[in-house]
Parts: sequence; C-alpha cells; structure tokens
Amino acid sequence: MSLKDASAPGKWPERFSVRAYGVLRRGGKVLMARSRFMARTFVNFPGGGVEVGEAPLDGLRREFLEETGLTPRVVRLLFASEKLHVSTQAPLQLVSLYWEVEAEGDPRLDGNGDDVVHNFWCAPADAPRAEMFPADLEFLSTLLT
Repeated sequence: MSLKDASAPGKWPERFSVRAYGVLRRGGKVLMARSRFMARTFVNFPGGGVEVGEAPLDGLRREFLEETGLTPRVVRLLFASEKLHVSTQAPLQLVSLYWEVEAEGDPRLDGNGDDVVHNFWCAPADAPRAEMFPADLEFLSTLLT
C-alpha cells in the first residue's frame, strides 16, 4: 500500500507495527543490515518487529541478537519516527524506534541464515539510501546533522 493510497479516506491501515532498531557505532561507522522480506531486499539498522506482549526494549534485544549475534546494551533512545510511514508490503502503519547500543565483540557479518543477507559497517553519509525505507531515511537524516 502506498502512502497516497493509505491517505485516502477510509483507506488507513487498521494495524500498527512497532519496529525497534539498534544503532551500533564504531570508528565513525554504523552497523547496517541488508535483509530480504517477501522477495524484496533492503538495508536498515539491525532490529525489527516488536511482538505482541513484548516490551520494545525486549524486542530490540531479541532482534539485534538474532541478526548480529551480539547482545546489545541499550545506551539511550535516539529517535522515534515522527512522520506517517505505511508498509509497502502489508497494510500496516509503522512506528520505528532507534536506540544507541553498545556491544562486546564482532558482529556476524555473513547474515543469520534467515532474513538477514549480511551485515556491514558504513559511514552514515555513505549509507545506500536507494535501498532504505522512508522511516530509516528519516532517522538517517538525524545522524547526518
């Protein structure tokens, strides 16, 4: 569903999806994930959907560990999406939360054998914007200012 379609009267998505992402910084770079969902490949920060009955920070810790092999220590909330974001894959309105995290050790870079194709380090200014969703681009703009 496009944002234009979702904005039409009576067409609003009837469900929300809360997304929790970890921003791990090292040496001027951030850890990013290239993932695949419903035959679409995209780039975002490690993390994902918070499950019903799960606290957002618990969802962040679970998703970050699943995608990177690292146990994150949450430092602080960096950003919550401020704009309307509607999934292009399902009739959902997305609310994205981005936390600064720290972690010991090196992340798994070769993917997780599931939805993550691979993880990589990238300077925020060099992030592959053409492969990113609008909510992630909204947050990325705050890293560049």
